[in-house]
Amino acid sequence: MAAAFDRAVAHFIATCRCITVVHDLVTKWRIELTGGYTLDLYFNETLGKYSYTLVEGGKRVLGWDNARHHPGLPNFPHHVHQPDGHTESSTLIGDPAYDLEQVRTEVEAFLVR
Repeated sequence: MAAAFDRAVAHFIATCRCITVVHDLVTKWRIELTGGYTLDLYFNETLGKYSYTLVEGGKRVLGWDNARHHPGLPNFPHHVHQPDGHTESSTLIGDPAYDLEQVRTEVEAFLVR
């Protein structure tokens, strides 16, 4: 994986308060969190694609990605799939260092609500 992504993941792991177990699955990171949640982190530097997905019981709860399937949203192609099923523009920009800090903040807020 790209060095910038690996550094961003290392920072995420060092600063996230909710981590119980971390798995390096070669093509992505899988992070087990408190409350039975899992966070999958995928980034492909060559293609410029990312997907960060919070999962509970095999179902996506929150998901950030830059797939080009919501062209009408501000900040296209960056968007987030919300727990209620709707999709909105996200604040992510495709830079793992910035993006994973935003994801960490949102995931921690979600888990402690």
